[in-house]
Amino acid sequence: MVNTVVKKVYVLDGGELELDASVMVSLNRPGERIRIPVQYFLVETTRGFVLVDTGNDPDVIDDAEGTWGIPLAQAATPIMEKRNHPLEQIKLVGLDASDIKMVVYTHLHHDHCGGARFFPDALHVVQKAEYRWVFAPDRFTTFPYVKTDYNHPNFNWNLAEGDWCILPGVHLISTPGHTPGHQSIALWDVPDIGSVILTGDAVNCCENIATDTPGGITSDATSAVMSMHRLTALANVMDASMLVSHDMGSFAPLPKAPEPLTRLSDEAKAFYKRGIETVYQGISDPGNLI
Repeated sequence: MVNTVVKKVYVLDGGELELDASVMVSLNRPGERIRIPVQYFLVETTRGFVLVDTGNDPDVIDDAEGTWGIPLAQAATPIMEKRNHPLEQIKLVGLDASDIKMVVYTHLHHDHCGGARFFPDALHVVQKAEYRWVFAPDRFTTFPYVKTDYNHPNFNWNLAEGDWCILPGVHLISTPGHTPGHQSIALWDVPDIGSVILTGDAVNCCENIATDTPGGITSDATSAVMSMHRLTALANVMDASMLVSHDMGSFAPLPKAPEPLTRLSDEAKAFYKRGIETVYQGISDPGNLI
């Protein structure tokens, strides 16, 4: 057992985005518009409250094109209400901005760090590779980055370099590919839940795992697939639940704040094993290998 500081985990509802299906699974149903959830997480620990991501900039509620620019607002159209504002979401648990001691970012795309500015007194944690990248990215990757979301030099930034047990029971896992500095977050041995891996966009949806296909937005598609394999293997060996980032079918049944996350069913947990079967086929069972 891990000596974890984690007490509870809350799923926060950041609204939805409408976008092309091929963004979620590369080359899948191009031209078909779908809706995906924007979720982020509140982690209650014995040392204070930690946010994992902050969703979209809530200014898009009233003016998406003015906030993001026309191309992004049309490609990833936000469907968001006042209740999805990050301050409204944490208020459901009786908190305000001053209660958030740390914000951990899976990466710095618009739908994951848009609420950063509301927590100026928190410690902000991201991979150093991601922080470097956003200020001089390759042109083809610039589309999902909005500089006003993350360009806060006066913030107290703590830049991780690869895997890091940042708190007892809270483990940052380097999962590059979607972006060069993407990270996932593992929460080990949470009371009444067990271990949970928050994949971020290393896994957009269950279909990525089942078909061994990354999302349509990557800085390095091969690294993206390797990161999926890493998370699948880790979930398998640790008997962990895996919460993927933008899967409406997985998101809908989850309890939302103010109710805490509960233990996932074995059926909900086991979807990643389809990925092992896809990759290794007849030898997915080690008993069949030699």
